[in-house]
Amino acid sequence: MRARSPNEVLNWLVVVLAFSLPLYRAWVSLAAYLILIVWFFQGGLRERFNHLKKHPLTVAIVVFMALNLLSLLWSEDPGGGFVYWRKYLYLLLVPAIASSLRPVFALRAFRAFLAGVVLSVAMMSVVILGDFHIRRIHSGNPAATMSHLDYSIVLAVAGLMLLVHLASTPMRWTPRWIWIAVFLTVMGGLLVNIGRSGQFAFAATLLVLVPFVLRRRPWFHRAAVLVGVGCVLIAAYAAVPRFQVRVDKGVIELYDAVFSNRIDTNQGKRIAGAVVAFEMARSNPVLGTGIGGNMPAFRRLLETDFPDFVDEVGWFPHFHNQYLQVVTELGLVGLLSLLAIFVTLFTGRYRHAETQAAAVALGCAYLFGFIGDPFLHKQMTLVLFAVAAGIVSADDEVLAEGNPTASSPIEVNRPAVRLEKDRPTVTRQLSTS
Repeated sequence: MRARSPNEVLNWLVVVLAFSLPLYRAWVSLAAYLILIVWFFQGGLRERFNHLKKHPLTVAIVVFMALNLLSLLWSEDPGGGFVYWRKYLYLLLVPAIASSLRPVFALRAFRAFLAGVVLSVAMMSVVILGDFHIRRIHSGNPAATMSHLDYSIVLAVAGLMLLVHLASTPMRWTPRWIWIAVFLTVMGGLLVNIGRSGQFAFAATLLVLVPFVLRRRPWFHRAAVLVGVGCVLIAAYAAVPRFQVRVDKGVIELYDAVFSNRIDTNQGKRIAGAVVAFEMARSNPVLGTGIGGNMPAFRRLLETDFPDFVDEVGWFPHFHNQYLQVVTELGLVGLLSLLAIFVTLFTGRYRHAETQAAAVALGCAYLFGFIGDPFLHKQMTLVLFAVAAGIVSADDEVLAEGNPTASSPIEVNRPAVRLEKDRPTVTRQLSTS
C-alpha cells in the first residue's frame, strides 16, 4: 500500500468531515482539528501564508477573530468570553481547506455531505413513522442528530447547493433524475422539520439566487421563474400540514408580540430579547460589551429596566439572532466585521460560474438564517459554514495560484471558464456526475 501524502490525508479528512456534519458531533470535532493540524505540518507553510494574505475572505475572518479576542480586554467575563471565542477557531478551516483542497475532493466532499444529509433525513423519517421518543427526539421534534434549529440550516444549505448543481451541470437524464430525487428528499426533510429559521433562509435565498443564476436572461424570464418559485412554495404550504402549522403559528405569534405585547410565545420571547438588545446596543454602540459580557449586561438590564421580561427571557443563553449577538458584544465595528466576511465571500474571484452561484447560495442562507438564530455561535452550523466556504474558496484565483493540485490536468480535464464570459460552462469533474 502506497503512503499517502499529508495533502491527500487532509483532503480525505475534508470528505469525512463533510459526511459527519449532518450526523455526529464527535466526528466533526475530531476531523476539524485533524485538518488544522495536518494543514500546519504538510509543508510549504510560508508559501501558503503568502497566498492567504492576498485572499480577502481569509483576511476578513482573521480580522473578525482578532476583534473578538481583543474585546476580552473590556469584557466583564473574559474567561467565559475566551471559551466562546475558541469556537471561532473552526473558522480557520476556511483558509486550511481553500488552500489545500483538490477539485476531485471538492466533488467527493459535496457528495459525502449529501449522503450524510440523506441518511439523517432517513433517520428523521424513522422517528416520525415509528413514533419513537428518545430524550428530546420524538415525532413532534424529529431532528435526530442535532437541534432542530441547527438541522434546519443544514437542510437549507444542502437544498440550495443541490439547486446550484442541477442548474449549472449538464448531465444525462438518468443521473439528473437521481439528483432530483436527492433534492426532493432533502426538501421533504426541511418541510417536516420544525426549524423555521432554515425554512425561511431557504425561501428567502431563492429570491436572490434565482435572479442571480438567470442574470443574463431577459427580465421576463427571471420574473416568470420567480413566480414559479412562489407557486411551488405556496403548494408546499398547502400540501404539508406540519409545515403549514409551523408557518401559521409563527405568523400569529409575531402578530401577537407586536400588536398585543404578548411575550410568552416563542416569537414573543425573541421580540422581547431584541428590545433589550437594542437598548444595550444604544448604550455601547461602537465596541459593545466585549465577547462574553453581553449576557451578564443583558440580565442586569432586565432587572433594572425590563422587569416584566425577566420570567420569559431571563434564561436566554444568547440572543436568538446573530446580528444582535454580535452588535451587543462588539458594537457596530463588530457588525461591520461580520458583514465583511460575507461581502468577501460574494465578491471572490472565482474561476467558474457555478462556484459564484454556490457562494451566493451559502452566504444568503446564513445571512437570512441569522435573523432567527446565531448560527456562528453554534459548533455544527459554524463548521458547516467554514467547510462550505473553504470548498467554495478553493476555486478562488488567488488561492488556486498557490495550490498546484488545483490545476492538475489529471483532475481537471477542461480549462476553467471565467465569470466574465457570456456563456460560462462548467468544470469537467462536475459534468461527469
